[in-house]
Amino acid sequence: MKAKRERVLGFALLILFVLACNMPGAVNNGSTEPPPSPGVTYVVVVENTPTPLPTDTPVPPTATESIPPKITLVKNSNCRLGPSIFYNSIDQIASGTELPVIGRSENSEWWQVVNNTGRECWIFYELATPNQDFSALSIGEAPPLPGIPLNFFVVDQQCLSAQKKFSVTLSWSSGGGETAFRIYRDGNRMADLKPTKFTFKDTAAPYNKTVTYEIEAVNENGASERAAQFVPACK
Repeated sequence: MKAKRERVLGFALLILFVLACNMPGAVNNGSTEPPPSPGVTYVVVVENTPTPLPTDTPVPPTATESIPPKITLVKNSNCRLGPSIFYNSIDQIASGTELPVIGRSENSEWWQVVNNTGRECWIFYELATPNQDFSALSIGEAPPLPGIPLNFFVVDQQCLSAQKKFSVTLSWSSGGGETAFRIYRDGNRMADLKPTKFTFKDTAAPYNKTVTYEIEAVNENGASERAAQFVPACK
C-alpha cells in the first residue's frame, strides 16, 4: 500500500515538474537577474554626446591680380585729342614710351591713353604694342569736331583765253560747330576764312589746267573732313 502511494506521489511530482518547465521564464540560462514582470516594457535610452560640427576657418579672399592695360610705343607718335587724324595733335611721344590705356575707339583702332603730363589723348593702334587684349575696355569719349561744310559748289567761273586768265567763285553752307573755314587748291592751303563767310573767289586760278578745290571746317579740337570740287581747265 505504501509503495502504491509512493508511485502516485512520484507521478504527481513528475506532472508538476513538466508543468513547471512549460511556464514562461522557467529557464534563465544561469542568469542571476530576475525575469521581467509580465506586461512591463523596458526601454533602453542611449544618450549620444553631440559630435561638434567642424568650424570653417575663415580664409581671407585672395585678391585677383589685375594687370593695368598699357601700351608701349614702337614709333614716335602723335597723341591726338580724339580717335582720328582729323583731331589736333597735343603731344609727340617718343618710341619706347609706356603709357596707361583708359579707353578705346568704337572700331578699336585708337587707344585713349594718359600722357606724361596727365593729359588724355589718343594713339593709333599700329604705333604701339598692347600688353593685353583691350576688347573689354570701354569706349572713350572725345570732344566734337565741326561738321563737313555743306553745298560746296562752283557758282561762277570766268575764262579769259586772250589774257590767259581764269577766276573761280565758290560757295558753301555751314555744317555746324566750326570756328573757321579753310580753302585748298590742288592740296595747298590758300585761305582761312571767318565762320560767317560762305563764298570765296579765286582770281588767279591756274590757266589751261584742271583745278581741284577743297574746303574744311575747323574748331579748337581739329578739322572736319573736306568737301571737294573739280574745275575743268580754262583754255
